[in-house]
Amino acid sequence: MKKISKKTATLLIITALLIGAAGCKKNIFDKQDLNAVDGTIWNTATAANLFLNGTYDVVMPNWPTPGSIYNTSDELNNTTASILYGTLTGSGNEVTEIYTKSALGTDQYFSIYRCNLAIEGINAGTMAAADKATLKGQFFFLRAFIYFQMVKLYGGVPIVLTTQNPATDNIQVPRAKSSVCFAQIASDLDSAAAMLPASWNLSTDGGRITRAAAMAMKGKALLYWASPQFNPNNDATRWQAAYTANKAAYTQAQADGYALYPAFANIWLDETANNKERMIWRTLDAVSLNPAHGTNTEYITRPYSQSNGGGSNQPTWNLVQAFPMANGLPITDPNSGYNPELFWQNRDPRFAATIAYNGCIWNLSGSSNRLEWTYQSFLDDAKSPSATGFYCRKICNPSITIAAALYNTNTGGGSGMDWIEMRFAEVLLNYAECANAIGNLAECKGLVALLRARAGIAAGSNNYGLNAVTSQAQMTSFLLTEREIEFAMEGKRTDDLRRTRTFDKLTGTQRLAFRWNVNLPYVAGAVPTSGAVAGRTYIDVYDASGGRVCDTINVNNKAEYERFFSTTTQSIEPATTPVINYPTTYYFYPLPQNFIATSSVIQQTVGWPGGTFDPLQ
Repeated sequence: MKKISKKTATLLIITALLIGAAGCKKNIFDKQDLNAVDGTIWNTATAANLFLNGTYDVVMPNWPTPGSIYNTSDELNNTTASILYGTLTGSGNEVTEIYTKSALGTDQYFSIYRCNLAIEGINAGTMAAADKATLKGQFFFLRAFIYFQMVKLYGGVPIVLTTQNPATDNIQVPRAKSSVCFAQIASDLDSAAAMLPASWNLSTDGGRITRAAAMAMKGKALLYWASPQFNPNNDATRWQAAYTANKAAYTQAQADGYALYPAFANIWLDETANNKERMIWRTLDAVSLNPAHGTNTEYITRPYSQSNGGGSNQPTWNLVQAFPMANGLPITDPNSGYNPELFWQNRDPRFAATIAYNGCIWNLSGSSNRLEWTYQSFLDDAKSPSATGFYCRKICNPSITIAAALYNTNTGGGSGMDWIEMRFAEVLLNYAECANAIGNLAECKGLVALLRARAGIAAGSNNYGLNAVTSQAQMTSFLLTEREIEFAMEGKRTDDLRRTRTFDKLTGTQRLAFRWNVNLPYVAGAVPTSGAVAGRTYIDVYDASGGRVCDTINVNNKAEYERFFSTTTQSIEPATTPVINYPTTYYFYPLPQNFIATSSVIQQTVGWPGGTFDPLQ
C-alpha cells in the first residue's frame, strides 16, 4: 500500500470516473452516480485503498493560507478584511467553505458522499474482515472530520449518512441541531477508534489515522461543544464529557507511543519515526507536481531576499509580546526581568524558534552566522519588506536554497514540509483546559508544566511561571495565551478566539508593527544615483572587501544598538478601517446563499438576513 500522498494510475482512473459523473445534479446531496464506481473495488483492500487515498487528498487540510478565514487573527499581517473589520453582509457567498462549485475538493458534501459510498461499499464487499475494519475506520474519521470543520464555522448543518442516487432521489434535508451534529461526530470517531490500529508503517502509510488520533479528534470536538462559542451558559456536563474524552485520548496516545518531541524548534523539520508528536498530518513532498502534494509555505514565509519574492507570512508585535520570559513569567510581571528595549533577550525559548527579528542569527539557505535585518528600507528586502518588522522562522527549513524555496506545479520545489493538523501538544492542552474547567487546577498545572519544560522554560521557584496562576479564571486566560505561543503561526489562533468567544474582545484594538529606524549618520538602502552624501554611512552597501556595516552590528550590545537604531510601534490596520471590529454574530458565519438555494428546508443562521436557525441548540 503506497504512502497516501502518492498517486497511481488506478487512483487517477477512479478519480476521473468520479469527476466525470458530476453532471445532472439536483441538489447538494446528490453528487455522483453510484454506477460511476465499479462495485468490485470494495472486494479488495488494494483497490479500496486507492479510493481512500483520493478521499484523504480532498478532505485533509493543507497549509493554511495567510489571511484566509481559517487564518485571520491578531497574530499575523495578512487577514480576511471582511471578517476582521466586521463587513460581512450575509447576502452573498463570502464564507464558502461548506459549498462552492460542487467540484472535487471544494464541496464538503461531495466529500461526505465519498465517505458514505465507501462505508456502504465496504460493508457489502467481500474483502477480509480486518481490512474492512481499518478501511471503514478511516472513512468514519474523515466523515466526522468534515462535519466538524463545517459545524465549528456555521453551527448545525444537514447530516447525510447514506449515499444518494442523483438519477432518482430528490433529497430535502434540513439543518440538524448543533447538539445532534456533535453527537454524530463523536459516534463516528468512536467507530473509527474501535477499528483503527495503534500505528502505521511510516514509510508506506505515513499520514493515515490511528486510534489515538481518532480519540483525540473526539476530545477536540467535545471541547468545542463545551466551549463558550457553543456553551455560553457554561453547562458543566459538557465540560465533564469533554474532560473524560480528552483524558482518554491523552492516555491512549501515550500508551501508543505519542509524546512531546524533545526539541521544539525541530518539530516541523523532523518527519522521521523519531517524531512522536505528529498525530494527524498531510504528507507532502518537494518533487510532486500535484498541488495537493506540494507546499509553497517556504516561499511565502521566507524574506524576499531568501526566496526571490516571498516574505508575506509575518507575525505581529501583538504575538511577539505574548511570549513570556525564560523563567515562565509574563513580560508584564515586574519580576520577569523583561527589557522593553532589548525585548528578545531571555524570552521563552519558543520565541527564538518562532520569531525572526532585526539582528537575529537566522541561518537560511545553508548559511552560517547569517544576520536577519528587518529595519526600515533594508536594501536586500526593499521590494517586499516585512510590514510588521518580523518574520516567522518556525516553519522554515534552513537548508533549502533560495532557488528551491518556490514551489511550482510544473517543476516541484519548496520544502515539501508536511502539514501537521494535530500534534500531541494540542491533545495535552485540550486535556489541561478541560481539567481546569471542571475544577482540577492542580492537574491542569501538571500538564502545562510538561509542555513548558519541553519548551526549555526553567522550573525555578515559580514552577515554570505557574505559581502566579491561582484560580480557574486566571488559568482560562493563561491557557489561551499558552496556545497562542505554542501554536503561533500554525493556523490555530482564529479557531481558539472563536471557540472561547474572545475574538470580539479585540474590537477597538489594533494589530501592531515594530519599526526599527536607522539613525543618522547611518543610512539604509542604496547609495543615491547622484552619489554618496558626505558624512553618511550606507550600512547596506558592500565595500570593496565584500563586507557591510550592518553585518558588524551587535544588537545585543545596548549602546551599539542605540547608536544605529531607534524604534517605534505602529498600527498595520488601514486608515479606512483603523481598528478591529469583530461582531458577536461572527461566532457563527452565514451559510452561503448558493447552498441555501439548493433546498427549501435549509434555514439561514439567526443574526443574519432572514435567519431563523439557532446554532446554540
